[in-house]
Amino acid sequence: MNPSRDPSRRRPILVVLGLLLAGVVGLGVTGMISSIVIAEINRGMATAVNQSGTLRMQSYRIGMALADERIPWQARRVEVERLAAEYEQRLISARLTAALPPDASDPVRLAYERVRWRWTHEMRRTLHRLSQTPEPTPAIRAERLAYLDQVDDFVDDIHTLVRVLEERAEHHIDLLRWIQASALVLMIALVLFSLVVVRRRVVAPLGALLDSADRARRADFSGHTPFVGSDELGRVGAAMNLMTQGLSGLCGELEARVADKTRDLERSNRSLSLLYRTSRALDESPLSDATLGQVIADMRRQLGLPGVAICLRDDLRVNGRDYIGTGPIRRPGASCPADDCGLCAGPALVEQPDSDATPVARFAIRDQDRVYGTLRVALPPGGALEPWQQPLLEALAGHLANALHLMCRLHEGRRLALHEERGILARELHDSLAQSLSYLKIQVTRLEAALHEPGGGTDRNLPTPAEILSEIREGIGSAYRQLRELLTTFRLRIDGRGLANALAETAEEFRRRGDIVISLDDRLPAGLLSPNEEVHVMQIIREALSNVVRHAEARHCQIQLASSGDEIRVTIADDGKGLDESHTDRGHYGLTIMRERARTLGGQLQIESHPAEGTRASLAFRPRGLEAGG
Repeated sequence: MNPSRDPSRRRPILVVLGLLLAGVVGLGVTGMISSIVIAEINRGMATAVNQSGTLRMQSYRIGMALADERIPWQARRVEVERLAAEYEQRLISARLTAALPPDASDPVRLAYERVRWRWTHEMRRTLHRLSQTPEPTPAIRAERLAYLDQVDDFVDDIHTLVRVLEERAEHHIDLLRWIQASALVLMIALVLFSLVVVRRRVVAPLGALLDSADRARRADFSGHTPFVGSDELGRVGAAMNLMTQGLSGLCGELEARVADKTRDLERSNRSLSLLYRTSRALDESPLSDATLGQVIADMRRQLGLPGVAICLRDDLRVNGRDYIGTGPIRRPGASCPADDCGLCAGPALVEQPDSDATPVARFAIRDQDRVYGTLRVALPPGGALEPWQQPLLEALAGHLANALHLMCRLHEGRRLALHEERGILARELHDSLAQSLSYLKIQVTRLEAALHEPGGGTDRNLPTPAEILSEIREGIGSAYRQLRELLTTFRLRIDGRGLANALAETAEEFRRRGDIVISLDDRLPAGLLSPNEEVHVMQIIREALSNVVRHAEARHCQIQLASSGDEIRVTIADDGKGLDESHTDRGHYGLTIMRERARTLGGQLQIESHPAEGTRASLAFRPRGLEAGG
């Protein structure tokens, strides 16, 4: 039961508890069986004692019947014979003989046999002689007196039999009492012993196991249970010790892994933060030497590198500089010409200097189409980058390449925009002022011919100088009007708020100018039209509104822009007097310009007008963005 005892000698707990329980049950069963047996043995003792007591009473009744002189002798003889027969029946009755032990030497058996012998050989013979005498004689009287003298002694023998029977019954009861007392004492002792065994072999080991489990729940694996052995709880204790030992080692290993993962996460967090700051710095401000200097200074500080530098191609100088760096990194000399940047296409090339200079790793700043330069990094002591630094530097070089690519695209876009704007200007001048000036030149030639014609141009088949001057005046007015339209077109700008705000401001402008109700319904998605298309759409709407305000005499005008599939539809409708079709081809250069802009957009402009019902101008075209996107 002692934990320090040899565990291999311990019996299994279930066996020990089973034996103890069997002992307790055995003692209880023994007490109950002994009670049943003693009760069964004593079951006829009380009857035998009562039956023996009736024998004493019957002896005195026979004596009283013999001594009663008031009854005639014959009647007394019959009564005595009857009482004697009854006596014999009681003496051999099963109520008495069943309680007698079979052993002939037993005191109870001896006392019974003495009573029966005296009754048979002494008392019964005397009574038999008396019952056979017809008349009382002196001899009969002497026999009667002799019987009466023997009754007291005979009753003493019966009394002895009763006493022996009572003593035997009391002996059985005392035996039962001692058996039950002994069983009770043994049972109490066995129960106490069982409690001690349960406490030492069950309660104490379970408490130790629960304590170990509670410590393990609190991540404390230092405690071990001393209750180990070959029994059930001993094996559980050994398993618990092995488990806590294994968990302790596993917990230490996990803590080390968590520490490593924490360091990795911290490095990843710093790397992501550096990538975010680099991307934000390159995106939020124009690319300059100050921005690049801030970026490489942040790289050097976050990565703990001795120095970082950026070497750009000569055609990609930033603010006139092609080399920006910090730290002990030498500027490339003649050995790094501009056309030699292709040598930096490989990943993480390391320059091994001949002198004691710091070794430098190179990362190509390039995209799929072009090499922009190199990112040069001074290596820390030991001459090697950590495994996590190389992919980070490659990603930073990729960010720099994207920024330089966007800068090149921006410069190229500005150059293309300038060329496109110049082309638009030349086309507008050719389609408007150049045609008008050509027309005026022709009219001037006609005027010269009319002035030099003999007769002062009086020939009625030829136009007079006055008529030609009138046409020249109209042409000059038209050219001036076209010039103003061109100036308005070239000065028109749509700010960052988009076409919708510009249309709203235009509608408000013409509403104030002509005191007309103008409603705008713009259902175009934002960003669908290019800036050039937005300008042409705006000019067509302005020209239509100008005609409505100046000529239509309308009270209401509606502007609607919508997209239907891959087509844009622009409608300007008024409720004015309509357009005079007889004068639509003469003097209405605004409609001509509107049609030309529609053709420039690759669409078609339709004019529908009815007298006193208003005019409806509809523009339909396909945006170039949808054409390029398929």
